[in-house]
Amino acid sequence: MRDLHPVLGQKSWGRRKAFYLFTAAFTAIAGLGCVLAVGFGVVSGTPLDVYFSWAIFFILWLPFIALVDNPGEKPRTRVERWSEFGFVWLLVSGVAQTFWELPWFWLDMSGLVHHITEQDRWLWTWWAYGGADTRYITSNPTIAGVEFMAGFSGPVELYGFWLYSTSKTLQQKVAACWIALIIGVGLTYQTGVFFVAEWHVGWANIQQGATGFWLKFVGLNLPWLVAPVFALPAALYELAHWYRVQGFEKGYETGYEKGRDMALKQQRIAA
Repeated sequence: MRDLHPVLGQKSWGRRKAFYLFTAAFTAIAGLGCVLAVGFGVVSGTPLDVYFSWAIFFILWLPFIALVDNPGEKPRTRVERWSEFGFVWLLVSGVAQTFWELPWFWLDMSGLVHHITEQDRWLWTWWAYGGADTRYITSNPTIAGVEFMAGFSGPVELYGFWLYSTSKTLQQKVAACWIALIIGVGLTYQTGVFFVAEWHVGWANIQQGATGFWLKFVGLNLPWLVAPVFALPAALYELAHWYRVQGFEKGYETGYEKGRDMALKQQRIAA
């Protein structure tokens, strides 16, 4: 019966929450430290870019922790686990799109990231990836179009996560699920374009050997193809759940009103 009546919208707790917070804090502090250290010339931009990419790789796969129950926790239903995964992924994806893709689009439009190298210290954040996927430092029109759409999706994703996390009404949860579903479908489609466009030219724009291909190009983009396998059905299942709840509440209110009207009518007749 729990599959029909899942407990959704609950905040994470226990080891899952601790793992989320620790990983997010470590990645934010380490990432900012790398950016500042390179920017001020304290360390060289390479091979730090490889370590930086590994750190980002792990944070992108963080949402999969949502699929694991805490020790001693009552086993959650598939819908409950997938729901938590979907909104953790919405947050992770939203941060990436808002703070990397969106700034890159404006930097590309201005020409500031064209043909940068590891010596461009304050642009190192974008070279760390663009040194491998050179489409990001050569003003590739396909990438500009993809990142325009993806970048502006980021703030919408963050809004959807905030709306769901702070929602006090059923309508807010439904709206957040629709945001997760619509944005998720769009980003999945765009990721397919991203990979196929480069495959079509025989990976001609990918440099830095196996590290550039497998870690940076594949590893840092593959989550946007894998995560939707769980996140999109989660949004659909959750929407179905909230609409059932909405229908039940509406039916209860209608039945209550009919019962009240009938009682009043009987009182008038008796009087």
